[in-house]
Amino acid sequence: MTPETVFKPSSPPGSEPVFAFASPSPGRCEQDQYKQLINAELARQGILPAHLADRMCLSRPKLHKILKQTNPLTDDLRDRIFDELGMDHVRAKISVALLHDPRAYAEQSVFLATESLKSFYLEVLTCRRGSIEVDLRPAVIHEAARRAYDLLLSHQERVMQNSQTLQA
Repeated sequence: MTPETVFKPSSPPGSEPVFAFASPSPGRCEQDQYKQLINAELARQGILPAHLADRMCLSRPKLHKILKQTNPLTDDLRDRIFDELGMDHVRAKISVALLHDPRAYAEQSVFLATESLKSFYLEVLTCRRGSIEVDLRPAVIHEAARRAYDLLLSHQERVMQNSQTLQA
């Protein structure tokens, strides 16, 4: 797989869409997957849904019916819960809407991809260094990204080694 082949250029009618990175779980709508993600994060942080309801000034039965039963989870409430739990909205949405896997939220690769995407988008949005006036080839962009990741990983390795040295 290469950067050029990671996305299919097109999809024939009746086949998997171009940007379908994973198959949705059978019978699990996006809203149910967000509920699954929130419940997993509550468990990871050791927070009871009732305590979350108290912190958010919601009725305990109402939140229980939303997270554990069939009452709908509105986008506004979902985002408020993400804020209260300190969750990354972008990573959550990539995990559920793009990858169709709420468990992907906890994966290091999804974290890295999300942070890279946010950083790239910020650079494009702010044009911090001015606009690019030359026609960059995809290979140049991919090589620059590969080198940046290599540098990031080698820096991480040095930090971990220094941390171990200091602890010894």
